[in-house]
Amino acid sequence: MTTTDATDLASRADQVLGGGATHAVRSYSPSIHVARAQGARKWLVDGRELVDYTMGHGALLLGHAHPAVVEAVQQQVARGTHYGASHPLEIEWAEQICRLVDSVAQVRFTASGTEAGMLAARLARAATGRDLVLKLDDHFHGWYDSLAVNLGNNGRVEAPPGVPAAVASATRVVPSGDIAALGEALADGAVAAMFIEASGAHYGKEQLSPQYVRDAAALCREHGTLFVVDEVVTGFRVSPGGIQATIGVRPDLSTFGKIMAGGLPGGAVGGRHDVMELLRLSLTADATPSGPPHITHPGTFNANPLTASAGIATLRLVADGSAQRTADAYAMRLESVLREGLSAAGVPGRVWRLSSMVHCELDDPARQARLSTAMRDEGVDLLRTSAFCSVAHGDAELEWTRAAFDRALQGLRR
Repeated sequence: MTTTDATDLASRADQVLGGGATHAVRSYSPSIHVARAQGARKWLVDGRELVDYTMGHGALLLGHAHPAVVEAVQQQVARGTHYGASHPLEIEWAEQICRLVDSVAQVRFTASGTEAGMLAARLARAATGRDLVLKLDDHFHGWYDSLAVNLGNNGRVEAPPGVPAAVASATRVVPSGDIAALGEALADGAVAAMFIEASGAHYGKEQLSPQYVRDAAALCREHGTLFVVDEVVTGFRVSPGGIQATIGVRPDLSTFGKIMAGGLPGGAVGGRHDVMELLRLSLTADATPSGPPHITHPGTFNANPLTASAGIATLRLVADGSAQRTADAYAMRLESVLREGLSAAGVPGRVWRLSSMVHCELDDPARQARLSTAMRDEGVDLLRTSAFCSVAHGDAELEWTRAAFDRALQGLRR
């Protein structure tokens, strides 16, 4: 395609896509449209080549189009993409997750990480008989109404547009890192589940003490509240066992997405056997329900064979931790490059890292707001101002990024 075609795509998107895009963070200005991707690079419809650090919003620890994943998907698509029935791949996929994540006794697949949060909340309410859920301010658990609320400037729970006040009132929100506030919010025994990004909000952009996470888990146990760790981003990236394994905490439930689905749409809830068994329908001899309350969880694309094939291939490759170590090592080098770039340019800011995720923040809000666009103009695509590193990133990408960052900072200073 030509540059003219790229401009035309943006105009067409504005006409037929709600908001002109399909994801809040893809509303670039100017917009970009990708024609193909391979390894750590992607090529736009106008022919431009970018070093990619969005990596499928963190889903691609192995890089774009990893041969083993491509082969698995190609083989499966010829066998069928939807059977409308159970199949062997879903069992193997679940077995892999249970082996890797110590707290997970059983798994239920969903079509996304957001849906995993929805199901975890429903399971927790049914398991405890309580209506309320609790989250930490600004921690992200998808767009589900009950988990999309945060604290407003007045310190009270604030519902985003489209979320009814009645729904928001069923969620308690406490400041992240404030253990006293958490204890107070749990003390009356009304909270079914606490949801937390154990990395800190937005996969470590706002750092959270591991000791706080452990203390929060203990408080939940004390008050009979289920402790739910959101591993949608960190699961299988921070370590094969997720961030919960590195911190040393054992949640009652965990939510997964991204890497576990091999870059295809998918998510999962996993956790305690007794809680997950609420999904089992028990019938008497005359086919009427019996036993404990049953959670009905349909979903047309739960564990569809195509995603399962990609997920299995990916989890096999990340199970021994070598992929994580490779990506972490590159991220460590990238962290140094970005920090050196800020120092050399005389631009105040900070750079920090969680595993293979690198975050950059400039002290000047106006410069910070323009940084990601400036980097794309120089041939590097960040997710806002964060970088997801993969096994596909190497010396060439690092030097490309170094030069692009230097040029971007020079432009921002002007």
